[in-house]
Amino acid sequence: MLLQLIAVTIPATVVLIEQLRRSGNLEWQFRKLSFGLVLSSIGLLLAAATAVMAYFVASLQLSAAIYAGLILVILGLPPLGAFVAVLYREHRMEFGP
Repeated sequence: MLLQLIAVTIPATVVLIEQLRRSGNLEWQFRKLSFGLVLSSIGLLLAAATAVMAYFVASLQLSAAIYAGLILVILGLPPLGAFVAVLYREHRMEFGP
């Protein structure tokens, strides 16, 4: 489930950020709010998926391959955060105060 949410979330996030970058008539406050909404949406989806996975890990005996996959997914989240942070900085330099 966590992998599915990440697979669904990343392309949508990139499209939203790209559309936000192309919109020339938004004030900086609305742009900043939009980035915050995108990041909070990602965070809440990942938190929900993590809670469900924690339930399954606690109540079921999962194989080592699934644990390894979960660790790889968790290790893949910081680069996604760095990517969004770089896009935010670039966007702020172009449109911000």
